Amino acid sequence: MSANSNDIITLTGGIDVGNGYVKGVIQNTKREIFDEIDLPSAVVSTSRTSPKVPLPDADAASVMAGDFYNQIDCSLTTTLVAASDRRIFGRAALSVRGSKFTEFEVLGKHSKADQELSKVLVLGVFAAKALRDYVRENGALPAHELRVQVRAGLALPISEFVARRHAYAAEFIGLLGSSDPAVHLVTIKNFSTPVSVRLQFVDVQVMAEGASAQFAITDKGEPLAQALLDDLRTRDASVVEGVSASDLVAVQNTIGVDVGEGTVNFPVFTDGRFNPEAAATLDEGYGTALMNAMERMSESDATLQFSSRKQLADFLHAKPSVLVRNRHQRAVGFVEDEAGYLVDEIVSSFGDVLSQAGATTEVVYVYGGGSGPIKHLLHPALLKAAGDVPVLYLDSSYSRHLNREGLYIAARHVEQQALAAKPAGKHSRAVS
Repeated sequence: MSANSNDIITLTGGIDVGNGYVKGVIQNTKREIFDEIDLPSAVVSTSRTSPKVPLPDADAASVMAGDFYNQIDCSLTTTLVAASDRRIFGRAALSVRGSKFTEFEVLGKHSKADQELSKVLVLGVFAAKALRDYVRENGALPAHELRVQVRAGLALPISEFVARRHAYAAEFIGLLGSSDPAVHLVTIKNFSTPVSVRLQFVDVQVMAEGASAQFAITDKGEPLAQALLDDLRTRDASVVEGVSASDLVAVQNTIGVDVGEGTVNFPVFTDGRFNPEAAATLDEGYGTALMNAMERMSESDATLQFSSRKQLADFLHAKPSVLVRNRHQRAVGFVEDEAGYLVDEIVSSFGDVLSQAGATTEVVYVYGGGSGPIKHLLHPALLKAAGDVPVLYLDSSYSRHLNREGLYIAARHVEQQALAAKPAGKHSRAVS
């Protein structure tokens, strides 16, 4: 990348591309500005020139000050994406008509690493962060192409992590040993004047889903541990009698139950290190229950028709008005039935993992974006299956963000090592 180093934007971020939502945290390392990202894992793509009326350039500062990540409108020119169609991200994608709506497949065995959507979402949010920071600083859109160097922490399901992590990282960085790193051009088209953002990845750390959350739990230390213990004592004090927050932070042998929309990952840590031999992935998640419920609704209840599992999830989450209360109760019933089958599968897989991990297991953590809606079913079932091993069920208000924080910690750690080891101006292209 031949540009003055002062003109290059440097970003370090952890991006948890879930089957349901993208959760991320990105730091502009020169400006020390953090952005937290939370948007549905969905895009609308179209070959039409202008699916939405562009906003005036003068509105850039006010638009960027809001939730721009859920409004991204861009095209991509990169070897990672087959077509340079225009794509609209996040919540804005849920309201665009007459175009192709894409979300992750949660039925079947199609690898997330192979689904183009994962690359589109990663590239889009990094480009949006770069433009957002430029406008924050300058008050207006740039009149030139933005050049960006990226360090990223990304995740794959445990079942894909061992075999795919190096190849997945290399897709973003470029071929190992090549003097020409991969360059990804994102053209943001929200405004009357399109803005080009040129991304180059100098390092990509790939972690196993769930394992990254475990790192974040350890990093948060005693405050989170104390909150977990206080919560558990309100329900069953005998399980953690005599256990302190420092005891919990010191544990070395753990199992995680990371409930996502398309998968449930079971990361295992033995003697403080991730143990891929004992860890496992269940290729089902809360989204699977939603999809199965939608299929049953379409067959048996004409008043319960939903265009996507996200629409159904939003309907379930919202407090129903008097006019839709009966419909809401019927929808809940369909989903509860399917969630019961899912819980049975999770508990069965958990039992296998617990047997593989052995009697040294000290604690089980339950977290992830799909863990909240099924807590009333899953928690008692896991407590029964775990026996006398404490099962700490993290509140979904923060547990759904743990993976992204662990991924950021990994990316930041490698960045700090590179800064300490190399003279200023030199960059590592190591792959995890």
